Amino acid sequence: MMNGDEIRKRYAAGERDFSGADLSGTSLSGADLQRVGLWRGNLSKANLVGTNLSGADLFGVSLSEANLSRAVLCGANLSEADLRLSILQGANLRAALYNEATKFPANFDPKLAGAYLIAPGGELDEASLSGIDLSNANLKGASLIRADLWKTNLREANLSQANLSRAHLIGTDFNGADLSGASLKESNLLGADLRSTNLLSTELTGAIYDETTQFPQDFNPEAAGAYLITPGAALVGVNLNGVNLGGVDLSEASLRETDLRGANLFGITLRRANLRGAKLSGSILWEAELIGADLRGADLSGSDLWLADFREADLSRADLSKSNLFGVDFRDANLIEVNLQGAIYNEMTQFPEGFEPTVSGAYLIAPNASLQGVNLTATDMRGANLSGADLSRAKLFGANLQEAILEATKLEEALYNKVTQFPEGFDPIKSGAYLIAPGVSLQGVNLGEADFSGADLSKTNLMSANLGNVTLENIKIEGAIYDEATQFPEGFDPTIGGAYLIAPGTSLKEANLSKAELGGVDLSQANLSKASLSYVDLWGANLSQANLEGANLEGANLLGANLTGANLSEAYLKGANLDGADLSEANLKGVDLSQVDLEGAILNGSIMPDGTVHN
Repeated sequence: MMNGDEIRKRYAAGERDFSGADLSGTSLSGADLQRVGLWRGNLSKANLVGTNLSGADLFGVSLSEANLSRAVLCGANLSEADLRLSILQGANLRAALYNEATKFPANFDPKLAGAYLIAPGGELDEASLSGIDLSNANLKGASLIRADLWKTNLREANLSQANLSRAHLIGTDFNGADLSGASLKESNLLGADLRSTNLLSTELTGAIYDETTQFPQDFNPEAAGAYLITPGAALVGVNLNGVNLGGVDLSEASLRETDLRGANLFGITLRRANLRGAKLSGSILWEAELIGADLRGADLSGSDLWLADFREADLSRADLSKSNLFGVDFRDANLIEVNLQGAIYNEMTQFPEGFEPTVSGAYLIAPNASLQGVNLTATDMRGANLSGADLSRAKLFGANLQEAILEATKLEEALYNKVTQFPEGFDPIKSGAYLIAPGVSLQGVNLGEADFSGADLSKTNLMSANLGNVTLENIKIEGAIYDEATQFPEGFDPTIGGAYLIAPGTSLKEANLSKAELGGVDLSQANLSKASLSYVDLWGANLSQANLEGANLEGANLLGANLTGANLSEAYLKGANLDGADLSEANLKGVDLSQVDLEGAILNGSIMPDGTVHN
């Protein structure tokens, strides 16, 4: 029987195969045993707290009653392993593999933990299985749509009838595997090894391969509908949406009107390629080489072109709106009628002599830049130097400003949401920016001429806010609260979108105001019958003569509230705080007051739950 110290020393010396080892009861807490081989070993009752077993071969291992708290089992093979009665609190099983014979503790769901069931008919769509050993696995009929199998070992695996359409299969080893009847439609087979693979009735329509991809002898991938990725390739009008072609050479290739939307083209070589009318919106072209390329009329909107080389390229009438042009080289390029509306560039970006990007609608992202009121929604400004820049009233919804330099940057009245990313430790609110998100408070804020188009203002507090000149097209405002002092644009009716007017005498029948902050408001004589007011804060509010019949006030804070003459009959008040509230002449008929805090409450003349009048 091996002890913990021995396995640590042997592992540190480079040994990895400990198949069949008896380590029952051993303490390996905190040990780094990545990719260790413990096939059919015994780790029952072992102390594996915080142990790193990522990528480990734990096939058939007994882990019964083992303590795996906070252990890392990412990518580990748990097929046929016995984990009954083991402790898995805080364990990371992301991308761990198991099969139908694996035994987990009662009520433990490996799928919810991110583990993958390797079995016939398994559902592995978009699974991350790169570099994992799945040799001899039975995945007959499994669904692996868009799965990441980069350099995965699938030698001798049964993948007959499996669906691998649009899967990432770069460098995958299929040697000897059964792919009969499988779908590899639009998959990426660059550098894959399919020698000795059964490809009978395999669908390869739209799949891509290169000169390093190995097929069975006499198999013609082009005849099967696959596309060869190589310099000078003819790919006119082909659908390569979302494909990964990072680093490939497609110099002088014909890609006219080809669909490359959302594609990863990092470091690609497209020197003198024909991309006329190509669809490249949302694609990543970091450090791409497009010298002399024909991009007339191409759509590159929203694309990321960091450090791309477009020297001598023809971009006339191309659409580069909302694209990132940091460090791009456009020297000697043809930019006639190019659309740069909303694109961003920095001081490293080089344009043709005499070309003024701001005239075409682009924005300079640089120290002291003037970006006042600019729409920078979803713009990637990571690492940008914006020190001293003016972004007041700018729209930053979903913008990425991680690691950006924001020293002395003006952000007064700029708008951002919960998806916006700022540098670590940076507080935009302290700089005067406004968080626009469901449930936030904009009480009393003057929002000037801000553009809220498409913003989610549901359940926000707009009391006394000035939105008179704000663009509110297609906003969500359901459950938001406002008062008579709130200013909206002329002709805008907030009630149509489901907002609630907080004012004396208003009708809020059956309104959902749960958890709303309504401290000190005046709702005297308001109709709140059957309204949902659970956990609402009505501290010091004026609810005199209000109709609260059948309202849900569970956990509501009514501390010091004025409820004189209010109708609370049949209201639900469990856990409500009525300390110091004035309930003089209020109607409490049918109310259960057993779990209500009435300390200091005034009940003079109130109709009590049993119908009697309180003296």
